[in-house]
Amino acid sequence: MQTPFKSIEQLMPFATAGELVATKRAGLVSVSPGATALAAMQTMAEKDVGLLVVLENERLVGVVSERDCARRLLLEGRSAKDTAVRSLMTTQLYTVAPQAKIPECIALMHEKGIRHLPVAEAGKVLGVLSVRDLMGALIERHERLLRRLHEERLTLLFPDPSSY
Repeated sequence: MQTPFKSIEQLMPFATAGELVATKRAGLVSVSPGATALAAMQTMAEKDVGLLVVLENERLVGVVSERDCARRLLLEGRSAKDTAVRSLMTTQLYTVAPQAKIPECIALMHEKGIRHLPVAEAGKVLGVLSVRDLMGALIERHERLLRRLHEERLTLLFPDPSSY
């Protein structure tokens, strides 16, 4: 006899942060703290991303987003050519391990009011997850779960006659 599931997580586990990062097309996009804001914005535009991790000697020291550039550069009337990323970047960082499940990532992002979450292991940044990445993964999981439950329902309503 088959053991009944005690939770939906047993039926269909959530993806991990590491699994989601591995599927991202852009990979890790970074900038150095000494780069200009203009160079950072050009990189974001070229790679079609809204946030860059700031790495110094391969160590995460900050993140810089389009919002940082708009608020800390444009609104203050600073020159993008003459302003270093280090003066714009956010240094209060939150990261997750690759084993973190989607709900943990979403809860942390919600609690801290952030839209991007670096995934790091042993001090090395593997990638960055956005709210869009996590919502997409949740929607995909829910759609698969609904299809699976629908199939189970059909099996219960219309069992295979050969199973009698």
